Amino acid sequence: MSRRGSGSAAGEAAGAAAGAAAGAAQGAQAMLATLWNAAMAGGGVVGGVLLDTFCPTAFLWSVLVLMLPVAAVVTAARAHGFPARRASAIR
Repeated sequence: MSRRGSGSAAGEAAGAAAGAAAGAAQGAQAMLATLWNAAMAGGGVVGGVLLDTFCPTAFLWSVLVLMLPVAAVVTAARAHGFPARRASAIR
């Protein structure tokens, strides 16, 4: 059982990737782990550069700028990547 806000985002992302990949779940898990690690490393590098170059308030503006493409990806994923009804669930 999953509760939102209980630190289960990684497990839910892994489950969603495996479910969306169907027969290629192992490849999806490998790609997810690689992208997750790259995102963590990239966030550390970008955060370090922001902190070194600008003042800490630069984080606020960078988050506000990043919210726009994230909102677009989430909206597209809800419509195309993870539809509410799958063909296998209809049978």
